[in-house]
Amino acid sequence: MRSILIGVVAVAGFALVEGLFHTLRYFRERKQDELRRRLQSLGSTAAGSTSLLRQGNLSQNPSIDALLRLFPATARVEALLEQAEVRITVARLLAISGIAMLVGGLLGFLSNVGILMSLVLGPLGAILPFGYVAFMRRRRSNKLSEQLPDALDMMARSLRAGHALASSFKLVSSEMPSPINTEFARAFEEQNLGMPFERAVAQMTKRAPANRDLKIFAVSVIVQKETGGNLVEIIEKIAETIRARYRFYGKLNTLTAEGRMSCYILAALPICTGIFISFSNPEYCRLLITDPIGKAALAYAAVTWVVGLVWMRRMAAVEA
Repeated sequence: MRSILIGVVAVAGFALVEGLFHTLRYFRERKQDELRRRLQSLGSTAAGSTSLLRQGNLSQNPSIDALLRLFPATARVEALLEQAEVRITVARLLAISGIAMLVGGLLGFLSNVGILMSLVLGPLGAILPFGYVAFMRRRRSNKLSEQLPDALDMMARSLRAGHALASSFKLVSSEMPSPINTEFARAFEEQNLGMPFERAVAQMTKRAPANRDLKIFAVSVIVQKETGGNLVEIIEKIAETIRARYRFYGKLNTLTAEGRMSCYILAALPICTGIFISFSNPEYCRLLITDPIGKAALAYAAVTWVVGLVWMRRMAAVEA
């Protein structure tokens, strides 16, 4: 058992070092990628080497692609990857999820607690890749909200200078950083290829479904196109409102950070403790499965854990 624990710790340490290496490499190369993008936007003919539109392939293998298209759920997974802007195919995400499920099930089986731990760690490993993609989508949506006021100010200055609305979209796509430049570039390219401008703007909200700031901007632009009005003033008011709301929610998250972190730590503590004890002293945990009183105690602990987690979340939440 000790050798198994040493192996698991070694693999975890290697994964941690590898993750830190790629994280540092990402931050080091991000400025170079941004400089390369801005140089390409100055008129280089090679600027079109990278497509703004995500490829619709579910897999690089045509046979697997055709097989995955038989399942309607794969379309939702593909939309999730597009909203998160994660550059992998649906087939690769499913493969990673399957491997993680097998690894989790194997670790649970090696814990000598029985199939119960495998039934816990297996599904947990399968969910983790999708949780990462959902996290990336949420982080991208927050980044869009953070960059949108500056993009709107740039659009307002462009419109005051006499440019058309579509030209202001192109200006934002060439001057602003990612991911806001990608969204405006997609909208500009779609309307440039014949799509109605209102629909191109509405498509931006579908790629960020949880972003209310982008929805307010899209609705304002569409309504102004149909009814008229001072678009510059509308855009400036939207930018001011988003900045004020962003400051408010930032202050709110700071004030409630202690409660939320306490909730996460207290929720993870019994799970991490149970996993550690199942590896270090499996006979101690075996009674929770073999003995009727142990099963009742385990069920009671699971129910009270869920109730306590919901209770702490409700206490930490603030109605804004």
